[in-house]
Amino acid sequence: MQQLQDKMKKNIKIIFLLVFSIFLIQFITAATYCCEKTLTNPAWCQNVNNQALCNSTLSVSPAFCEATLYCRTGTCINQEEGTCMPSTERACTSGGGYWSEKPKNELPQCKEGCCVLGDSTRFVTQVACNRFASFYGLEINFQPSVNTELACFENANLNVKGACVFTENYVKDCELLTKGECLDKEEISTLSGIDFHENYLCSAPELETVCAKSQNTKCYNDKVYFVDTCGNLANVYDSTKVNDIAGYWTRIKEPTCSTINNSGNKESPSCGDCDFYAGSACGIKRRGQSVNFGNNICRDLDCTDYTGPYSGTFDYPHHGESWCATDEKDGGTDMSPGASSFVLTCYNGEVNLPTECDPTRQKICKEEVINNTGGFLIAGCKVNKWQDCVFQNTSEDCLDINLRDCEWKSGSSWNGYYFSSDGETTGMLNAETDSSPEGACVPKYQPGFLRTATDANPNCVSASAVCYVKMEKKTFTGDTTNWICTQPKLTNLWWKGNNCSCLDANWNVSMNKMCNELGDCGLKKNYIGIFGYKTDVYKIIKGNAS
Repeated sequence: MQQLQDKMKKNIKIIFLLVFSIFLIQFITAATYCCEKTLTNPAWCQNVNNQALCNSTLSVSPAFCEATLYCRTGTCINQEEGTCMPSTERACTSGGGYWSEKPKNELPQCKEGCCVLGDSTRFVTQVACNRFASFYGLEINFQPSVNTELACFENANLNVKGACVFTENYVKDCELLTKGECLDKEEISTLSGIDFHENYLCSAPELETVCAKSQNTKCYNDKVYFVDTCGNLANVYDSTKVNDIAGYWTRIKEPTCSTINNSGNKESPSCGDCDFYAGSACGIKRRGQSVNFGNNICRDLDCTDYTGPYSGTFDYPHHGESWCATDEKDGGTDMSPGASSFVLTCYNGEVNLPTECDPTRQKICKEEVINNTGGFLIAGCKVNKWQDCVFQNTSEDCLDINLRDCEWKSGSSWNGYYFSSDGETTGMLNAETDSSPEGACVPKYQPGFLRTATDANPNCVSASAVCYVKMEKKTFTGDTTNWICTQPKLTNLWWKGNNCSCLDANWNVSMNKMCNELGDCGLKKNYIGIFGYKTDVYKIIKGNAS
């Protein structure tokens, strides 16, 4: 009986082993293919239960991928991007990468460091850092000694300011520094307990330093600041906050003080929020100036003491304002022979030396008013576009400021005389009379010549005038010295009224005015108020025309 039971147990074991073996064979058969790359939804090194799922152009093995050589993992280096990733050899090289069987930490080109990009950081390789710096237009700042991502993150926002607290000689001291400056102090100094507190002032009570509030001030970046007892900057000077420990002496804050109707808080005794562009900057208070605390004030940068020529709308030139002036004796705007135009500028409370535009006035000073600043003047030397003024026949064309710098003079400006180009002439222009003249276009800024010039101004050639008059003998006595102007019986004939008015005493005066408008021409006083050296008498040349 015992032998029968033993025999039955042995048969049961054989049956169990046989069933288990069949199951194991089926299991292995169901998952024995390693695709180097699958055919559908392509993926590298995948175990599958059907060989048909593999890409037949690549390696396929009846084994697990972990046991194949083609699926062994190394490091794929993207030499362009500067990245290092775990990868198989074929997956790496098919994408243009360089593959190494070594792990990432054994490859020098895969060593990561801290890449500082402005106020941000990235823990990347040197190649990747170079690429980021080039993309953002920044200088390359790669720190290979920073070997953890956490330490690199601490290097972010290096320019932010705060309280750098440290212990020296058993005393807890503090300096207001940037984060980067505080980290440098930690690396190069022998101080202990160095800790940075972003946006905190050294006078903050919770930092428990030896620094406290004070009533002293100093200048920094053109503004007035309170300083603590250690000499560190606090916030912009506001006399109303001198005792506000929690709200003012603890954290860095933007200034909120201002003086009503006082741009830039000029000469304000209570507010140090100066504005250089509005005409104020920090400076030591002058005699007679008062300030609530300290010795600094927002000094007025306007040229309040200037009394020279100024064409602006203010009582005196403001800081940054520029305007035009001439060296005319009477200070007028008309250009006399030898006169020039200049640009004057008010800067930091002083009027700079004049800048001459051009002694020949091919460039002249022009002003522009910036209305949104209450009449602020900006001046500069601009090209004088006078050359084609005399060719314009209408006031509309004459006054086109986009094309030329001209003025329109009505015929009445010269006792009825005006410029014309359709009459008989020996030059470019002819001066005639008309009962209803339209007018003439002349340069707004008359061109000139150098004070040392000895030749006549060539621009004056066009100002020569010829007036044709038909004369007849007064009597038939043969006296040829008495001639009179022939008066036409009809108007609009061939001599247009015969120009008898050219014989009037005022004709030469009118013609001289026309000459003066074209430049340094005709009888004219120079820039110091003296007539030309040859004569102060108008010269009229008479002749006969056949």
